Amino acid sequence: MQRNSAALADEAMRSKEPIYLTRHGKSAVVVMDAAEFDRRMAFRDALVAREERVLAGIMQGHREIAEGHGVPLEEALAGLGADWGV
Repeated sequence: MQRNSAALADEAMRSKEPIYLTRHGKSAVVVMDAAEFDRRMAFRDALVAREERVLAGIMQGHREIAEGHGVPLEEALAGLGADWGV
């Protein structure tokens, strides 16, 4: 295993792709270049943060509607048409 670990690490760093190791025919361990792993986790974290902001905006809109704030659709569309000269 120790002899193969250097080759495995080299392949992971070269390919930038995860390498799945199996035990009894099932995935058991993943080996991956650390910098690539960090990059992918940062990307995932950014996506999650964006989704949380979108969800917070949607929830705020629901609260505002429940509190009686907002504009009827026809009025909003008329305002948009006036703003855009339509």
